[in-house]
Amino acid sequence: MSRQPPASISPEVLPRALILALGLLLGGCAASPKQGGWFALRWMEKPGARGPSTQAPEQDQARFEQILSFDAGQGDGAFSQVSRQIREGDVIAYRMTMKDAYRDILMLKLSKVGYRVFRYGHLAIAVSDPVNPARLRVFSSESFKGPNLREDIASLRQHDFDVYRLDKWQRIDRARLHEFVQASMHKAGKWTGYDFMGLFGLANSNLRPTAPENIGHDYICSTVVVGALYYAGLELDAIQREGLLDLVTPAQVVDSRGRFFTAGNLALETETSD
Repeated sequence: MSRQPPASISPEVLPRALILALGLLLGGCAASPKQGGWFALRWMEKPGARGPSTQAPEQDQARFEQILSFDAGQGDGAFSQVSRQIREGDVIAYRMTMKDAYRDILMLKLSKVGYRVFRYGHLAIAVSDPVNPARLRVFSSESFKGPNLREDIASLRQHDFDVYRLDKWQRIDRARLHEFVQASMHKAGKWTGYDFMGLFGLANSNLRPTAPENIGHDYICSTVVVGALYYAGLELDAIQREGLLDLVTPAQVVDSRGRFFTAGNLALETETSD
């Protein structure tokens, strides 16, 4: 007779729990990533079916559209054409060929296992450079580094990636987006800025921050994008079960729809309630 799971555990959570065993192999969001994913695990990457966008009128809904794609083997000319089209707010989803992923895994770069398990292995968002606003930098979170702006758009040349753009980017509060970037980097510190609990899908750092003081101290690459966009006025359907027992993958983010709200008003309401 087979052993039944405890009644207190939701059946939909159990398959996700098995993925936790891959945690050490996944290694989080890779620092130098390069299309992958196991078809059998694609169901894990679906956004919430009853997310906030389903409760919003059409004019307040948003979605991502894939607008660009680049493979490192295409060369400098192709990269120049692609990179010139990237704008602030574009979300960059890194992928890796099976050959490249297995090569790196054989070299014990175990963080690349994620590229074979899921559709994308890393996620970032383009934001203006705080020092030189005319330039763009790549904002993400990496294991043992935390949220950072270490790379610029030129660094993408060595990677394979797809670029996704919000269809209503003009409604994003850019000032609050920049505030989130600065606050998350200030709070985090190297490995302590990376959300290893989120990596294992056990619990995520605050994905609905409304003020600098409740921005989380640690995020993974996908949740730092979710948190940043929420802070700037866009709540995505990517989150399930309030972030508990939810491994938020990069594909889960870019496949997600969302709903716009006035972030400044929410922050004011939070301060008043406190």
